[in-house]
Amino acid sequence: MQPAPRKRFLIEILLFLSYFVFGLSWIGYSPFLHDIQAQYQLSHATAGLVISSVSFAKIFMPFIAGYLALRWGVSRTLALGMACICASLLTPFAPGFIALLASRVVFGLGGAVVVTLIGSAVLEWFPKNELPLVNGFNYVAVNTGITTALFVTPPLAQAFGRTNTLFAYALASLVIAIAWFAFGRDRAPARQPGSARGVSTARYLDIIRMKEAWLLTFAAAGPLCVYLVFNTWLPTYYVQRFQLDAAQAARLTGLSNMVGIPAAIFGGLITRKLPARKPLIVFSGLLVGIASFGLFLTANLLLLKICAVLFGVGLFLWISPLMTLGMELPGMTPERLALLNGVCYGVGYMAAFLAPVVAGALRDRTGSFIPGLILAAVLSWSLAIGGILLPETSAKKN
Repeated sequence: MQPAPRKRFLIEILLFLSYFVFGLSWIGYSPFLHDIQAQYQLSHATAGLVISSVSFAKIFMPFIAGYLALRWGVSRTLALGMACICASLLTPFAPGFIALLASRVVFGLGGAVVVTLIGSAVLEWFPKNELPLVNGFNYVAVNTGITTALFVTPPLAQAFGRTNTLFAYALASLVIAIAWFAFGRDRAPARQPGSARGVSTARYLDIIRMKEAWLLTFAAAGPLCVYLVFNTWLPTYYVQRFQLDAAQAARLTGLSNMVGIPAAIFGGLITRKLPARKPLIVFSGLLVGIASFGLFLTANLLLLKICAVLFGVGLFLWISPLMTLGMELPGMTPERLALLNGVCYGVGYMAAFLAPVVAGALRDRTGSFIPGLILAAVLSWSLAIGGILLPETSAKKN
């Protein structure tokens, strides 16, 4: 057996940083939603598009990313995604709301490419025994960026201005994209142009017919919905409910994300040791399903913080076992994984795009955030249900 190449660590650093900085620019706008709403005279539902428009771009782009990975290779397609993320350079200077949304959609297209293919790059470069831990790091990269954004964006904006802060995040994406263009490579040679046209269609049909593909999609969609709804609207909800300032509300919302970072890494470590993948997935689903209600139904700040910690653990602990389970399905290759993730993320982000908009619309109609938050909390139970229904794949299960 050939030793794993050392270059995998450089590949991993660039992959992690690209999705980390994407998270900074994605949710970095959340603390300013109230200001943007007032600036452009928007309803709550329309203002939610600042965040959910990124998810809208992820509805169809994962399908395209999977096809392009077969045709161009994973590395070249990732380069395209990182270039699209650099559209965030234009967002702080958008002359109107339509221009702002357009830049956010292109930015989201890039993020969709990265999240779809990050697993394929890992499966290509890393040995199987390292997959759980690397997955734990990679799939928390965006959440690490989101957490950082929620905690540091308000004070940075106060010190340097909103535009300068958000532009600095975008500049970091540009630096990482340039580094990927210089150093990013496929471990295996890319397919010859034109060789994948018929194959990709057949393989997509094969993936769509896989029961496991839809169970993985169902399991992940609920947590993604509750995550985006809560990160979009909880800061505003806490400002209105508890009369907190924007920085305090962002920190309270960011507590779940902060706790989730070590939880996801711990999930990667423990996934390497456990003889099965499913128990950790189901446990995480039960935890997030219960704790999510506590984040808005209690008026006690101490209980609220406890629920935030439990919610963060449950929301991130499942990531490594679920993603590793997908990689361990029979016959899985980097190319097939790109198509599988294309289906999972495309469908999952369709729900995620709608969720913050629906929550905002319910706020406009009822005058309260509670109905939308309840809906998101109910959707989070898909993780536990999907975890029960999924097959076990661990080689240790027998």
